[in-house]
Amino acid sequence: MVTRILIVEDVAALRQHAAVIAKAIAPGVIEIVEASNGAEGLKLARSIEPDMIIMDISMPEMSGIKAAKEIWAEYPTRRILFWSQFHREAYVRELGKIVPDDAIHGYALKSETDEKLSYAISSILLHDNPYIDPVVRNVQARVQSREDSLTDVEYETLLDVAVGLTDKAIAARRHISVRGVQNRLSMLLEKLVKGEDAHLRESAEMEVFNPRTRIVFEAVKRGLLDPDEISRLERDLAEWLAEEYSYEPAK
Repeated sequence: MVTRILIVEDVAALRQHAAVIAKAIAPGVIEIVEASNGAEGLKLARSIEPDMIIMDISMPEMSGIKAAKEIWAEYPTRRILFWSQFHREAYVRELGKIVPDDAIHGYALKSETDEKLSYAISSILLHDNPYIDPVVRNVQARVQSREDSLTDVEYETLLDVAVGLTDKAIAARRHISVRGVQNRLSMLLEKLVKGEDAHLRESAEMEVFNPRTRIVFEAVKRGLLDPDEISRLERDLAEWLAEEYSYEPAK
């Protein structure tokens, strides 16, 4: 028996890494087919009829969510495991809208170890059981209980603030004005601190926090920030900051 696995991921090293793990888990003869973007993955999914697809969410040309929507429209029982470094509310919300009732799917976060990916592949491919990362389950619960999820722009701003970037740094990184950054921060604060908590903006307690600190405090309290993602972002930004200008942590 030949088990055909399609790996859709724009980073070649990660495609190879996932292939090694999949081969170690799946029984019999394993055929691995690779695609470097969502559009290419969609074409292959239609032509080779894979037993399982391991799909990144954020990719060039076509996102994993858009590709999956097209695949499930034609093959609603196709097994798809989303393997991503992100657990953004916007992604979770969009996935919740497109997953067919009969689909066996999963959402595994990329991590320093292979345990989550290994378990997810085994669960979906061998046992026909869905696998949702516990962190993603927490996001699902928030999305289901709240209508005002964070947009991608708001989440990117939140990450920039969490790693201590100044207004100037965020403006340069996002190619917007400093005033635009300040507007983003103001809107993010309004979104995170509202309803019964709105009075805190006028209270003595609010004076303890500047707007940046308050934003991060509220995000941590609500479980919106993943420490692993912050660590990855800090590493990615180190070289960029050194090239752009002298890094000045937010105070």
